[in-house]
Amino acid sequence: MRSLLLLALLALGLYWYAERYGLAVGYPPFLPVFYWNYSGEAQYPLRVTGLYDAVKVMVLGNLEAGRLSVALLREGRSQGERVFSGAFQEELRFAVTPGEYTLRFRLEGAKGRVRYDWVTTRFAP
Repeated sequence: MRSLLLLALLALGLYWYAERYGLAVGYPPFLPVFYWNYSGEAQYPLRVTGLYDAVKVMVLGNLEAGRLSVALLREGRSQGERVFSGAFQEELRFAVTPGEYTLRFRLEGAKGRVRYDWVTTRFAP
């Protein structure tokens, strides 16, 4: 009985924290990320060599609330950006040249599940 009460208190505390401050659980690109009232930004550095001519980003998920913004940046300037809300499944391709890039995922009030994966690759014309 004590264990059940402790488990209920932990669940209530987690719910209170998620409602007040937001919560994200998961690890992209390997696991889906579950968001509860979450606002934040994640940036991932990419190095593109001369062999690649595109960055491909797979984004799929379902947000009950909020929105997700996916952008590719080079030296702080946007090379392309897409905004998602609701249910989505999209493959984004950003044309690139050799150099250093940053892939940015920005969430605002997100509540739901999102899975993303990215790769630099060469596409046939």
